[in-house]
Amino acid sequence: MPNSVAGDVIGTIRKGFPAGKLDQMAELLNVDRTVLLDVLGISERTIQRRHSVAAPLSPVASDRLSRIDRIFSLAVEVFGDQDKAAQWLKRPSRALGNEVPLQLLDTDAGTQQVERELRQIEHSFVF
Repeated sequence: MPNSVAGDVIGTIRKGFPAGKLDQMAELLNVDRTVLLDVLGISERTIQRRHSVAAPLSPVASDRLSRIDRIFSLAVEVFGDQDKAAQWLKRPSRALGNEVPLQLLDTDAGTQQVERELRQIEHSFVF
């Protein structure tokens, strides 16, 4: 990623994503937004309050949502389909200690594990 693009992303995360981005991501993944709220570490009440006053997500929540978006994009690239990618992210993975990949995205270490597993899947396909 070029420095100017990386700077734009960092700046947007620091300002905070619009709260509606959470609902967009939940729709893409076909999950209830409470699943994503758990990953973001925020309550339903907090997100309702942010929606009501048009306040952005916190930088921490925005960073986590950015991770989810990045990993989902990688999964779509690996599986070639949004539905397959979403299903993989929601199912326990033996390679990840029977953890659900989506639930590991609340930490950087978990995100790295999920990304490594996706890269291994990507490179193990034979065409």
